[in-house]
Order: sequence, then structure tokens, then C-alpha cells
Amino acid sequence: MPFDEEEDDNNKLPELKTGIKKASSQKSIFDSMPKKTSSNDFKEQVKQIEEKNIGYKKTAAELSIAFKKLIADKTLSQNRNIFMNETEQEVLSKLISLGSDINEDPVEKEGIGSLMIIILLLKTCLYQRDRINSLEYSYSQLEKKSDYSVLKSTILKEILVELDKKKISG
Repeated sequence: MPFDEEEDDNNKLPELKTGIKKASSQKSIFDSMPKKTSSNDFKEQVKQIEEKNIGYKKTAAELSIAFKKLIADKTLSQNRNIFMNETEQEVLSKLISLGSDINEDPVEKEGIGSLMIIILLLKTCLYQRDRINSLEYSYSQLEKKSDYSVLKSTILKEILVELDKKKISG
């Protein structure tokens, strides 16, 4: 019969394999997955990140104060010595380095180091605005007092006061 072969195949039992399967030389798919960290390792990582953040904040505060001192310095450029110029360059390079380090830190938000420097510059602009406004006000007051007509009237008033004193006493 034509279907006799199929019956013979169905009557055959599958061969049972015994023993341990040989390990393949390929890596397991689980090898590439990150290992679970213990709670102590996690706490240590958190502590390191917090210490790094505290270090960033401390350095940023120190450099911010140093930068503000540079801005508040009233020494004319022609009167500055080489040490003052080197200090200025050092503070600027440290600020740039700190901003770059914070930007490269994978834990920090993207661009936060640049944002820190921008905020410092904006605060400096506001400080300069206030200083310019104060100087402009002082200048306008001096200009009013040194105006020829105001000066002339002030001198005449003083002369009249002195003449009146002489008339009363004499």
C-alpha cells in the first residue's frame, strides 16, 4: 500500500537523548545584561555622586566669589601687574574647566555646566548695570552743580550773604 511507509514512521519511537548538553562556545544572552547591584553597592554609588555634587558646588562657589572680586576690582588696565593678569586668567580657566567637567558628567543634566557660567555672566551684567547707573547719577549731579549759571548764582548768593553779614555787624 502506498501509505504503509507513513505507518512505519509513526510506529517508530523518537530516540531519547541522555546526558548533559555540551556547552556552546557562544556567550549567553544573559551575559550582556547588567548585574544586579547590592544595596551596599547602590548606597556607595549614591554617596559618591553626592560627594561629587558637593565638590562641584563648593568649587563653583569659590570660583564665583573670585570672579566677582575680579569684576569689582577698580584697578585700571594700565596699572595692573603680571600677577593680577595671571590670577585673572587662572580664575577664567578654572571656571571653563569646571563648566566642561560638569557638562561631561553623565549624572548631571545636559548643559548644566554651561548654564552655570551663563548665570554668573548674567549676574555680572546686572551688577555692571547697577554700577553704571550709580556712576551716571553721580555724574549728572556733578554736571548740574558745575553748570555755569548754577555756579554763578551760587557764588552771587554767597557774596550777598557775606555782604549782609558785614552790613549787620558794621
